[in-house]
Amino acid sequence: MINYYDLFEACKKGDARAQRMLYDIFKGKLMGLCRRYTRDRDEALDILQEAFIKIFNNLHQLESSDKLESWMKTIAVRVAINYYHKTRSKDQLFKGVNTIKGEAETYTTSLEEVKDDYLLSLVNGLPDGCRIIFNMIAIEGYSHGEVACILSISEGTSRSQYHYSKYLLKQKLKCQSLTHYYEKFA
Repeated sequence: MINYYDLFEACKKGDARAQRMLYDIFKGKLMGLCRRYTRDRDEALDILQEAFIKIFNNLHQLESSDKLESWMKTIAVRVAINYYHKTRSKDQLFKGVNTIKGEAETYTTSLEEVKDDYLLSLVNGLPDGCRIIFNMIAIEGYSHGEVACILSISEGTSRSQYHYSKYLLKQKLKCQSLTHYYEKFA
């Protein structure tokens, strides 16, 4: 079993082997998180790399190894959001959220047969603003107030984008004849 305290302390001292071990331990979790905020794997890798750079540069600010994982996740989320602030203006981020792209293919399947990759593709198919807010609230557990503060939007915008993202996901599930299963479990 890994002693996170010793690993944490070694990383704070700049030990490259300890940093590599920390990276290897958390790269999968953080990559999954980064992947949810991006449209493709290359963007996620860029965000993951930047997140680890920030993690290693700011590790001295963290007082306890007990909060290491949640602190790392918070940094990764903020790096992903900052990436969108840099690459897309706020107008572009929330532009086009009123358009629903219909799915051409329709088939019947059960919710148990749905793979994680498929669900990830549904979320990644959301407009950028909806996707980011959906991930922050539904997956990461942020409140609408926190989302509003981080994204520099109003709480009302956060609430409407979250509601709209759920609506879009439900429409996509309807196209796949999954809503009757979805409503059963929701």
